[in-house]
Amino acid sequence: MNARALGIKAGAVLGELLAERAFGNRPVTLVGYSLGSLVIHEALLELASRPPSETMHLIQDVYLFGSPVPADPHDWTKIRRLVSGRVVNGYSDKDYVLAVVCRAAEGSWRVAGLEPVGVKGVENVKCQFVEGHSMWRERLGQCLAECQAQN
Repeated sequence: MNARALGIKAGAVLGELLAERAFGNRPVTLVGYSLGSLVIHEALLELASRPPSETMHLIQDVYLFGSPVPADPHDWTKIRRLVSGRVVNGYSDKDYVLAVVCRAAEGSWRVAGLEPVGVKGVENVKCQFVEGHSMWRERLGQCLAECQAQN
């Protein structure tokens, strides 16, 4: 619960920094797994709450894997509108740690890191070779290759 709360706060800060273009004016690609994908998810929701004139051409591609976030179509639609390139949700239905922790913490049975997100324009990639939450770190490169992410 503490890690989740800190991830949400960190996401708000990241969203603010991206909006201020603290990292420059070029579009960025965001990649994360587990709590890192929670931070990115929250940053994107923060950006989506701003006027489009502030966020145009800010985010190129987003790759989220094993995300401890709801598969809520409303939030993912906001994210899809914000990102000019690809939005990829990498998931594994064998991630039992994520299933227990997310469902206990949020009470939500639909978790993006466990299932496809049903939003047009969100690419869902089932990472069958990830058989537990601790495997995301060592398999991230393989996950990116699986969804044909560019260098």
